[in-house]
Amino acid sequence: MTIRRLEFLQWAGLFAGAAAWAAAHVLGYGVTLAECNVAGSRWGISHDAWEGTLLAVAAALALLAGLAAVAVLVGTHTASYESDPPTGRIRFFAIAAAVANFLFFVVLLLDLAGTLSAAVCRQG
Repeated sequence: MTIRRLEFLQWAGLFAGAAAWAAAHVLGYGVTLAECNVAGSRWGISHDAWEGTLLAVAAALALLAGLAAVAVLVGTHTASYESDPPTGRIRFFAIAAAVANFLFFVVLLLDLAGTLSAAVCRQG
């Protein structure tokens, strides 16, 4: 693989999982507001369907970002993260992206399980 392609995959792997989680979190909050508020209650929004779809898509994107980071790690297998730039920097960020995307994937799965098992629109 060329350095350009590795750099692109490195940055995609580093930011895609975090962006997917953030987007799912904000859009999920909006779905909850739309279902639970008086103005949105007549729209007939299914909280579980929307949240499940949002979080499943975000988890898939985090998984793809993790695979991009692993592809960079495979592409830079001859280098160390302490090597000279740009190869050392690319490998360092790919290691960070692989760990971060695994954590984002687990957080998204836990968020999915918690969201789908909780009662929505309950005052208390």
